[in-house]
Amino acid sequence: MVSDIRQKIVASPVLSDFTNAVFFGVLSILFGYVKIQMPDFGGITADFREIPLLIGLFYLRSFWPILIMCGITLVTPSSVSWVTVFSMHFIALFFTRIAYVKLIVPITLDWRKAIGWIVVSTIYYVIFIVPLLIIFNQMISPQSGYVFGSYYMKMLQLIKYELVVTVLVTTMYLVQLDIRRRLIEHELTLEQQVRDRTQALASANDKLQSMNENLDDLAIQRSLKIKDQLNTLNKYAQMNSHELRAPLSNILGLVSLLKKNNDEEERTLLIESLDVSAERLDEIINQMNELLEKEMKLPADRK
Repeated sequence: MVSDIRQKIVASPVLSDFTNAVFFGVLSILFGYVKIQMPDFGGITADFREIPLLIGLFYLRSFWPILIMCGITLVTPSSVSWVTVFSMHFIALFFTRIAYVKLIVPITLDWRKAIGWIVVSTIYYVIFIVPLLIIFNQMISPQSGYVFGSYYMKMLQLIKYELVVTVLVTTMYLVQLDIRRRLIEHELTLEQQVRDRTQALASANDKLQSMNENLDDLAIQRSLKIKDQLNTLNKYAQMNSHELRAPLSNILGLVSLLKKNNDEEERTLLIESLDVSAERLDEIINQMNELLEKEMKLPADRK
């Protein structure tokens, strides 16, 4: 049942994006409780919520789930206003998602993908998170003596550990995720090849079985045909040795009597008897020819 639910979630892009956004948003809440204090910024603290937020980008198929992740991560207590947290994360994740899809995904080599993501995730902090945090925080809670450059450099100095840890963890996760996806694709390809080969072998086996059955049928038919031909030859031999010899013997005997008898009346009777025996002999020969033509299928010109 669990596997069926998982397949339905994976098959639906909307449901898959929603599930991943909720999952990584909740993870960002948990990671948000790991805080780094920054006393020079009026009690502002840093945390590690960026790790699950950035990893979540690897699984999203569209941009709208970023809103869900940014909304869920607001549950984590923060030293700055929720507007600042939501705005800086949404803007930073939005552009990082574009960079990931356009620049990182097309890369095939692992080390190049790792280097590319290190650059992108560093830009995520340096160009988006830190400047946006300073700007939105100053807009909502203005501080006297505000100098952007000075705040920017101090904050980079204070969050350097968070930046390094986040970049390294997300980079290693991206590399292993890419390897795992390729292994899954390779496994699916192998499974498809095995299925294709199995179907081909099954088809070949069916053809061989069909050929064997046909050969068996042909052998049985040939055996029956040979048996019938042997029976026909036996009948032919029987007719040749018995039925054919009787009228032939009569003819030979009558011819011998004709040679010895000079009586015209007796010779006439002998000739009539000779004619009857000859007709009988012709009838038997015709029967033999018909038998051979029918059973042996001999051509008419081979009578």
